Amino acid sequence: MRGAFGPLFFKGKKIMEMQTQRHVELVDPKKMEKLPIINMENPSKKIDEKEEKYLRQTVTYEFMNLEEPGVPHTFPYGNSKNRYTFTLLHGGRYKLPRFIARHIESRSTPIWKWMPDGTGSMIKSRMGVNQRFQMREVYEG
Repeated sequence: MRGAFGPLFFKGKKIMEMQTQRHVELVDPKKMEKLPIINMENPSKKIDEKEEKYLRQTVTYEFMNLEEPGVPHTFPYGNSKNRYTFTLLHGGRYKLPRFIARHIESRSTPIWKWMPDGTGSMIKSRMGVNQRFQMREVYEG
């Protein structure tokens, strides 16, 4: 992969070299235990013990950046007390808890379209969403 002025680098490594390596990158498990499970759809809803146990399981995922393939994606997750900044590369494999993967896959861009409202004027209505990222679960058998 080349940028406008040569190969692209990320944290001192060539991105192309990092993408061709298919090793699993581990995220600090102690930091993952402290992160809160954030439900963006219904923040007031409490999750039960069984669901929390399932969401905190660590699974190997392959990250796909559907919006900008090949570009690293950096995002913070957590609250003001417990925060962790993730950097994921397109095609990279990571051991992450299920709640982080669910959060990443929930990020989307709305699709808007102008539609007639029946009175002769146009209104803007939401037609759907474009998924930005995909987390593919990798079977390790």
